[in-house]
Amino acid sequence: MSAELRKKPRPQQRKTPRKTPRIHLERGAPDRILPKHFVPVLTRRYLPVLALTYVSSVVGIAFKKDDFEKYLLEDQFAYAMALLPALWISVPAVLWIILRGSHLFNHVANIWYVITAVLMTLTLLLSFLLIPEADFQGARTYLVATIPMMLVMYFFFVQAPL
Repeated sequence: MSAELRKKPRPQQRKTPRKTPRIHLERGAPDRILPKHFVPVLTRRYLPVLALTYVSSVVGIAFKKDDFEKYLLEDQFAYAMALLPALWISVPAVLWIILRGSHLFNHVANIWYVITAVLMTLTLLLSFLLIPEADFQGARTYLVATIPMMLVMYFFFVQAPL
């Protein structure tokens, strides 16, 4: 009887197997610092959308000012302020590129792009409600214009096959 009491009960097996990331390593592949598809993702997905965002921000900022031609061709204000939307839209994209290149986290890269973009959009919209007076040179207005670009990047990054 004491032997039966000392026996530990077996843990019950899970009905559904635990989901684990699938890691595909190539035997004999050269070592890389950057992920395998880093350069094509950077040149075919990230840089075109970033350039489109920057150019459209420059044109939009110059159009919002009184003298369109002066702000577009002569003044550096539009070019300096257009860096802010370009950097803002880069956050989810760079996070997606880093996670997509990882062996352990490539299966969650798409959902983290969506989570990051939604959190950034909510932060921007809440800033209009909570601190309406904190608008530096119209920067929040330029950042609102990046919301459609996040949708464009979603289809370029997440939905397009690699």
